[in-house]
This record gives sequence, structure tokens and C-alpha cells, in this order.
Amino acid sequence: MHSLHCGSNSRATLYSARVNANRIRKTIITMATPAPKTGHHDVKQSLRDEALSLFFDASDIKVTPTTGGVNNVVQYVETSSGERFVLRIYNNGNKSDKVRFEHEVLRQLHELEKKSGEKMSFDLPRALPSKAGRPHELLSSGAECCIFHIIEGTLAKTTSPEEVGRATGELCTAMAGVRYDIMPPPFNVEGCTPIAPYWELFKAHHAVMTREVFYNEVDTNPGFNVCREAIDYLVEQIRDIEVRMEGFKKLGMPVQYIHADLHYDNVMVVGDKVSGLLDFEFCTYDWRAMELAVALSKYVGEAEPLPLIERFVTGYVQKGALTETEIDCIPDMINLRIFSNVVYFTGRAIAGEDGLDSLTSRAGTYAKRVKWVNANIDAIKNTIKQKLKVLTSV
Repeated sequence: MHSLHCGSNSRATLYSARVNANRIRKTIITMATPAPKTGHHDVKQSLRDEALSLFFDASDIKVTPTTGGVNNVVQYVETSSGERFVLRIYNNGNKSDKVRFEHEVLRQLHELEKKSGEKMSFDLPRALPSKAGRPHELLSSGAECCIFHIIEGTLAKTTSPEEVGRATGELCTAMAGVRYDIMPPPFNVEGCTPIAPYWELFKAHHAVMTREVFYNEVDTNPGFNVCREAIDYLVEQIRDIEVRMEGFKKLGMPVQYIHADLHYDNVMVVGDKVSGLLDFEFCTYDWRAMELAVALSKYVGEAEPLPLIERFVTGYVQKGALTETEIDCIPDMINLRIFSNVVYFTGRAIAGEDGLDSLTSRAGTYAKRVKWVNANIDAIKNTIKQKLKVLTSV
């Protein structure tokens, strides 16, 4: 069950989105393996050793768990000489095309740095070539694996929002230089990516793909009853934004490749300096402004969001571009990111990649964020416009 997203005009897909919703759900549940405990993905030692053997000769490799890895198996690796790396074994339904695309985007970004002669102000993930010279390898289980060099630092969280904003704007501008025409097939067509853009909300996960599957699942699965009030509110809001998105598509907002998951839990800092940006596995071709919206979607969950948003945007506008139309759409785009998470975790539960608690445990938080955004639409837009005005008047 694979899909390739090629924009609204030229779609190539190997997943039939016209199948009856109940039939899809029944088929996927039959195929699914038991879901791992949410946020704690592990792997058999034999598979881990297989992955390590594709990259290292030594047998005295030390492996320790990380605190990250919400979607994938992620472990620290240390060689006998003291070199440190990160092992990633993907838990994405064995979607090799997603891994190939991620590493191609990273390759182009590194190449852009070399050609310009100017390194970005932070590090990007850098894959260790396998013994065969490849950035990632296919395991006997069907999962892909790779080894990344360590990026020093700690997760930014809510520290240094201005610096994180500046780095986010810098990356967004750099991502505009990623070219589809030099990508390997099938990605060498404009807009063709293995990850759907946010405007294709119900394609956030391959086990959903249609609005009918999503709405049927949240309506009939008794597992949602533990958060019924929150999930019903989110569903109501999703139905509302479906209508508004049709209008967004007619606005001609800039589109480009974006990281699409660049929030403060994917940013490393050393002191107040951003040392690296992580996890490019959800890169897609989307509205440029979604990069900013994704970042802000985490801050709106904090106790006092507006000061954090103000400081983040102060940094973002120094390196990233925005139009008036994009700014006016940012509040809805923030919510769109949250709704995408709802669809995504619903799909992971259907496919057996996670337990349903990966969503039910977050539903209340998601609903709270959406309510805050809806109550502060003007404040969000005015903050961004003010910061942009200050910058352009200097």
C-alpha cells in the first residue's frame, strides 16, 4: 500500500482511494502487526545487529537507547574508537520511497552548501555511507535503516525561540533551491513526493487516504470514547477547514519543498545557538508558509504562546520570506498542521504502527491548541505583520 503524491493535476497512486471505507479498514487491520507502545519503538537485537553490520566491521559496537524516536527506532551507536552516531530503523510501513526521498533532499541541501561556498548556520543530518556506499540500506524485514552522524546539543524546546525562528527561516529559504528535475525517478516531476502536502489532509497517512475512511474511523471506533468530547470538537473543526482550504488553493500562494515537521523538538541547540535541524523524513512539496505554521503549532500549546510566537517570528522574518496573503492564512495553517497530526495518528493506529493511544492521549492537547488559535487569530496575524514591517522599515 504505497502512494506517490504528484500535485492536483498529475497524480500517480498505487493505493486505490475509491475502495469502500469499511473494507479498507478491515483489510488493514487484518494485515497489521500488534502496535508497539506509543513513543517506545524497539526492535529485535538480530535486526539491529543486521543493520549495524551493513555499516560497520567491528563487533564491539556499543548501542544505547535514546529518548527520541516517536515514529522510528532510534538508538545511539558508539564505536571502539569513540566515534558516535545515531542508528535509525524506519517504522513507516516499509515505505522505501519515503526514505529515498528524504535522503535525496538532504543530498541536494548539502550540495547547495558546497556550491555556494557558504555553510548554513547549523548542521543538517549527514548520513554515514554503508559498506556498499549507500546512505541507507534495506533490511530483511523490509524496513530501511541508516546511520547519521551525531549533531551535538540538546532539543531546543521553548528555549531560544528567536534563534530557532531564524534557523527555520534560513532552512525554508534554502529548501526553495531543492530541484525536482535532478531527482531520481519517480520524484523528477514537479510536486511528486511520497508525503502528501498538508492541503491533501486525509492523505497524511497511507491507511486513511480519504475523508470517508477518517470520519468513519473516528465515528465508529470505540477506542475514541476515552476522548470523545475532544475528538468530536476536532472533527467539527476539520470539517470546517475543508471548506476554507478550497479557497486557499485559489490564492496562488508560493509552493516549494519544505521540511514540513520543523518544530522545536526537531531543533538542536548548544546554549543559545542552533546547532542542527533534525528529521527530514516528512519533507514534501507544499505551501511555503506551512513551514512557519508547523513551527508555531508547538508554541500555541504552551502556557503563554504569544510572547514565544513574537520572539520566534522576530527571527523567522530575518531569513524567511512571507507575503501578506500567507500571513492571513497562518492561523488556519497552524490548525491544519494539528489536524494533519490527528489524521496521521489515526492512520498509524489503523495500520498497526502505533496504538490508538498515540492519538487519544494527545486529543485534549490538540483541541486546546485549536481553541487558542481560533481565539487569537488577529493577534497571531498582527504579530507577524508587525515584525515584518519593522524589518522592512530598517
